Amino acid sequence: MAVAMPAAEARERVTPSTAPPAWAIESADYAGDVQDQIIKLDVRYTIRTIRDGWVEIPLAIPGATITGIEIEKKTGEAYIMPRGDTYVLATSKKGTFKVRVKCSSILSQDSQYEGVSLGIPRATFSTLTLTVPRKEVELRQADALYVEREAAAGRDGTKLTARLGAADRIDLRWRTKPATPVTVEPVVYGEVHTLVTIEEQLARVMSIMAYRMAQGETKELIVRLPADMNILNVRGPGIDDWRVADADGHKTLTVTLNFVLKDAGYQLVVEGEQPIQEGGTSYALPEITLVGVKQERGYVAVARSGSIEVSAGSVEGASRVDVRELPATLSSLSGSLAILAFKYHQHPFQVAVSLARHQDHAVLSAIAELGRLQTVVSRQGALLTRASYLIKANKKQFLEVALPQGATLWSCIVNGKAVKPVEGSEHLMVPLDASTESAAAVAVELVYFEQRPAFEWSGHMTLQGPVLDVPTTISNWSVYAPDDVKLFRIRGNLERGAAAVDFLDEPFVQLAMNADGSFSRTVDEEKDDKRAEPGKLLNPKKWQKERTARLARGVASGTDGYTDAVAERQAPQSPSEVGAGVYGGGGNEQERPERSYREDMDDLISRLAGRSKETGILPLKIQLPKSGKAYHFNRLMASSESLTLEASFVHVPMPVGFLAFLAMVLLPLGGFGLTRFRLLG
Repeated sequence: MAVAMPAAEARERVTPSTAPPAWAIESADYAGDVQDQIIKLDVRYTIRTIRDGWVEIPLAIPGATITGIEIEKKTGEAYIMPRGDTYVLATSKKGTFKVRVKCSSILSQDSQYEGVSLGIPRATFSTLTLTVPRKEVELRQADALYVEREAAAGRDGTKLTARLGAADRIDLRWRTKPATPVTVEPVVYGEVHTLVTIEEQLARVMSIMAYRMAQGETKELIVRLPADMNILNVRGPGIDDWRVADADGHKTLTVTLNFVLKDAGYQLVVEGEQPIQEGGTSYALPEITLVGVKQERGYVAVARSGSIEVSAGSVEGASRVDVRELPATLSSLSGSLAILAFKYHQHPFQVAVSLARHQDHAVLSAIAELGRLQTVVSRQGALLTRASYLIKANKKQFLEVALPQGATLWSCIVNGKAVKPVEGSEHLMVPLDASTESAAAVAVELVYFEQRPAFEWSGHMTLQGPVLDVPTTISNWSVYAPDDVKLFRIRGNLERGAAAVDFLDEPFVQLAMNADGSFSRTVDEEKDDKRAEPGKLLNPKKWQKERTARLARGVASGTDGYTDAVAERQAPQSPSEVGAGVYGGGGNEQERPERSYREDMDDLISRLAGRSKETGILPLKIQLPKSGKAYHFNRLMASSESLTLEASFVHVPMPVGFLAFLAMVLLPLGGFGLTRFRLLG
């Protein structure tokens, strides 16, 4: 059912609430081209005024410089007038006007595109026609919706036609379309250096492949390998991925780079291994081929490991060369290990080597290059011995030591550090330093105590050294006996005097000797060998007394007589301090009894012998109180037998000796006097 609307209400609805503008730009056509980074435009506006009366129509183009403006058609009175930095069309009559404007703008550019960007007066419909000096032009995706491209007629470029509509701005960008790349066949030259190390049942292969790109480019390298070769590692700069595929009778290694290899060199390293038939007498060297290489040459070096012997066999397509002719890359890899070398200039080639396997012969696993025994004997029959050895052990874990019967181990030091010895099935087991190189020497020091009967007037004494499970090259034994005990008729399996050790490997010996000073030569030995340096140690007897006094002071204070290397190097103390330390008299020299130095040393050994022994603790480092008359012996090449010394002794205390001397002098004189008296009578 229709409802009638009043006429007044209908007129109100169709009447606009605001009056229309007095003018409008019906169309705007922009035409131009790009010349030397400058955009030149020729613009034509069609403007209509709707009613009479003066109006001003702005003709501003922000971003461009107006170089010309004129009225091509007008229906009434009209003028072009400047307003600020732009122009306006002023007219008083309604009608149609056509205005032509010429302007220029700089071509805008960024990292990817170039184009035109201008503000324009809003028109009912605007069109842009622009010719750019590019044959192939690529637009932005948003611009491609309203822009048409076609070849410029009669010109070397592209014509762009943009339908702008009622836009108030021109923003059009383009770039030269990338040309289709021309495929250039790569030309590559290669050189392969291969080192083959032959072991018992395995051949280790390291191949260095040098590429040189003479033409073209590539991101992929392909290598053909033997079918039974296992690839362990592939190295080279910029490798993105590598993969191995089985092919017909061989394997293919494909290496992908993360960059384009062009006009440059490249080095690829491939490591692998190839099995050798058990008991086989021949082995074919691997043939490694660079796929896609125009020309290839290479070297193959052969080294061996273990007890296998390698000799040259059949050679086809290659030639044998001297190992000194190998390139520097192979020489640095193989060093002096290469025994065979071959050179080839083309594929295929075949090189076989003959193999001969030999059984390993047993060799010495460890040796004591130097042994030094120092034994101090007291009047009470106490023997304190320090046995120091310089051991070269080829990863030997324990040194087996058999101490003399009845001996008690006091200290065990390895490379200057206290270690815990363990009980073996039959003998003592000393753990060696596992961190030391197999060719380096290990310093081992043992201190043990023996109790013998006290020295009587005369008698017989036998000394035995430790027995090691390794041979000893040189053994030196120094025995320090009390001054009033004279040894004679000395015999055994050693010779008198200290043996020289100059022929030993000096760097390792010095390194081990300096660890704790246990191998330093004594003053008495230097005198015996006439090797002492003048001024090296002055007054050695006084130095020994002061050292023993410091040890005795340590025993009295409960420090087990241990004096470290720092205390040993300190300046000697005064006699009052030494005496106070030994006898505990508080520094008053008149209160201490008069005792000889030898009695002090005997008392020190007795105190040390009375210490209790415990398990589960690290042993202490024991310093030997050496004093008395020194006897030196040596033995070359001692094997599994014990070093033995046998001697007779005479113990003559000082008072008895003095009376015996007087008797020997006075009795002849008395006899002579008595005889004269009888003759005279």
